[in-house]
Amino acid sequence: MVSESVEAATTDADPAVSTVAAPAASPVRSRFRVPAPGRSDSIQAVLRNGPFLRLWLAQAISQTAQNMINFALLLRVRNVVEIHRLEQASTAISLVILAFSLPSVLFGPLAGVMADRTNRRTLMAVVNALRAVAVLCFLIIRPGWQVQTILVAYYVVTFFFGIAGPFFAPAQGATIPSLVPRSQLISANALFNLTFTAAQLIGFATVGPLLVKLIGVDLLFASTVVVFLLCAGLVMTLPATPVAARAPGEDSHPMHRLWLDIKEGLVFILQDPVLMRAIAHLTLAATTFLMVAALGPEFITGIIGLPKEDIGYIVAPAGLGVFAGVLVVGRVVRRFPREAVIDWAIALAGLMLLLLAVSHDVLGVLWRGGRAPVGVETAVAGGLAALLGVCNAFILVPAQTILQERSDEHIRARVYATFFTISNTVSFVPIFFAAASADLFGVTQVLSVVALLLGAVGVVSVWRRRSEESARWERVRTRHRQGPEAFGPLQEE
Repeated sequence: MVSESVEAATTDADPAVSTVAAPAASPVRSRFRVPAPGRSDSIQAVLRNGPFLRLWLAQAISQTAQNMINFALLLRVRNVVEIHRLEQASTAISLVILAFSLPSVLFGPLAGVMADRTNRRTLMAVVNALRAVAVLCFLIIRPGWQVQTILVAYYVVTFFFGIAGPFFAPAQGATIPSLVPRSQLISANALFNLTFTAAQLIGFATVGPLLVKLIGVDLLFASTVVVFLLCAGLVMTLPATPVAARAPGEDSHPMHRLWLDIKEGLVFILQDPVLMRAIAHLTLAATTFLMVAALGPEFITGIIGLPKEDIGYIVAPAGLGVFAGVLVVGRVVRRFPREAVIDWAIALAGLMLLLLAVSHDVLGVLWRGGRAPVGVETAVAGGLAALLGVCNAFILVPAQTILQERSDEHIRARVYATFFTISNTVSFVPIFFAAASADLFGVTQVLSVVALLLGAVGVVSVWRRRSEESARWERVRTRHRQGPEAFGPLQEE
């Protein structure tokens, strides 16, 4: 009981050390002790946890397969547009993205309630099985159908396939703290964010295109059916997760219970400013990355002068930057407060994005002759994109860990679902308006405005945190044992 009290007090007083449990024998020294690499809170130690390893493998394999499906689906719709010579090619493709993203907005709250009120292991297995059924429906669609029928069929099946995401992600995120001790949450979240980025690069940019060339789209769809069924079986090997019990005498009407569950999750979030900031930081990082991805092709072609297919020169370095960031973020947050790390990362992300936006113009001024070689511009842009990826990781991993630690077991999935709903709603901005704004004002101007706004948020957050810290230490003591740790207003003696 003593060690638990010490750990709880340490967590509330100093977020920088909340991942380090304090032994009862020496609580004061352990507060400042930094775990050495290779200890029980490392990524290697997390992977030695059998249940967590199986959950991680299910995530890695299913997300890679999902990104392969996304690539093949966009390619199939593009082929339909080209064969039938449709004029609204961009609209047809953007509707696929909308059909995949819209379920997160519509079903996010419901998904969170289900993940809290049912066995998460069973829910994740059922979701993977439904993904397999949806992919089978893609195989039913035939190129000989009328073009409008083909496109509508793809949109409907894509919407059905996209429903899996909002149900799987909250259940998975809420399951992690049930499988690993609190001291390993940073490493576990770093690994999951690393895998998420790797799945995008492997599924969408490497393995997906390669398999389409080797075996074709239909065989790719068929192979992913098997993959999703295997992931469903792998998830079923996990330990059963606890189900939140209902209070005695609670209203038995299903719709009323659903509304009360959704309301409970929203109230829980609104009553915790730290949790709201974590959700805001996660949404900001995800939206910024989507904005860069949406404007990347135009930046590559209109600014640097490369074909649109060379978007990988920006996306790949950004992904590698995320890789590097998640590998070192655990060591950084052991030495500095997590929220301070997030604030500085947001400010630096704004700076990197601004430098990326103006890199072409700056190199043109500095380079003799007025125009730097395309290779030099590409290398500079790729390096800045990599640094932006590092900043992104330094926002995502600590914020996600805060989200998990600040959420009770019985409500954690609803908190995750709320985050995914907000994030996917906000992500519609870069999907539908970023390209149009770039056409009107120029991609450099749009990226610069986004960078300035992002940097301003980071600088204001850093300044606010420093001001609060300074005011806390300068507060006059009015009672015994009241000092900087007292956050409330001064009270009269």
